[in-house]
Amino acid sequence: MRVAGLAAGLLLAAPAFAQEAPREPEEVVIIGQGLAPPPGDAAYAVVVIPRERLAGTASGRLEDALRDVGGLAQFRRSDSRSAHPTSQGVTLRGLGGNASSRALLLLDGVPQADPFGGWVAFPAYLPERLASARVTRGGGSGYSGPGALAGTIELASGSPAELGRLQA
Repeated sequence: MRVAGLAAGLLLAAPAFAQEAPREPEEVVIIGQGLAPPPGDAAYAVVVIPRERLAGTASGRLEDALRDVGGLAQFRRSDSRSAHPTSQGVTLRGLGGNASSRALLLLDGVPQADPFGGWVAFPAYLPERLASARVTRGGGSGYSGPGALAGTIELASGSPAELGRLQA
């Protein structure tokens, strides 16, 4: 019985056919364009201020170079060299001048705002010692951490190659 079952199984087995040789693939041409940026992206636009612009301010102050950024507003009307430190701050969304609307200032990734009141001593930053400033408007810059509700100003220190030799 076993032999008969084995013989029937062998006789009923269908032969295996080999695969056809692969043909060359047809050329596919795709014509199109990328998607348009969403309307909300403009709110988080990034502005990069190069070293030449930072060092080229007539007053030699960082906040004068930052004035080129649209939507940036300072809390004070007086010069940062004579204003009280608690009144020194910027906002990037046109919000009122209060602590909840301040922009986060980072120097090489380190927050520079005072931990008590959130103000920034702008006269402490020499524009000619910076490589660039990157300004991100709006709350989309929250990857930088707390304090970036109105935006982020990221300052990058210049390298020795960019700054040149020290002069007395």
